[in-house]
Amino acid sequence: MSRKYLNGRYCVRCNRCGPTPYLRDNVAILTKGFSRYPYDGAAVVDIGCGNGRNSRFMAEVPGVKFMAALDMAGDYGTKTVLGVGKMPVPDGSADIVLCNYLLMFLSPKERNQALCEIERIAKPGCRIVVELYPAKDSYAKTEADMLRMQKDIFRKLGWGKIRYSKGRFIAQKGLLV
Repeated sequence: MSRKYLNGRYCVRCNRCGPTPYLRDNVAILTKGFSRYPYDGAAVVDIGCGNGRNSRFMAEVPGVKFMAALDMAGDYGTKTVLGVGKMPVPDGSADIVLCNYLLMFLSPKERNQALCEIERIAKPGCRIVVELYPAKDSYAKTEADMLRMQKDIFRKLGWGKIRYSKGRFIAQKGLLV
């Protein structure tokens, strides 16, 4: 069963229950150092949270202080139309941003707006995980489209690379690119 988003696009992965394997396998990299002073836990923002599977997973991780889950459908987390305005998250408040299987469903204009918002909400040293896949009803219809989009997103963020592979990456704000 797919969930229909407000922009008429679908995510076939939203009916899954557990966290994405990439997130699960790399959670230690994302949370490293956030349980020590001066942090009282990493503030996590899940953008395009879908059914909340990654949000629920991160909320159980030691060293995490969950902050916000945002989605266009609004059946989990805060209903937010992504890519058109401000996200309901304070400036410079996120230590970790989850952006799993979302950006390929946003138009180039919406994607640029979302990336600007990610930059606004990210603290120095913030880490982001981005996952993409090609889908016929997305703006990355083929694997080649997805790879071009991934390179463009990474370049526009300008954050330093921690992990980078086909369709996914982890980056950190303030690291040299």
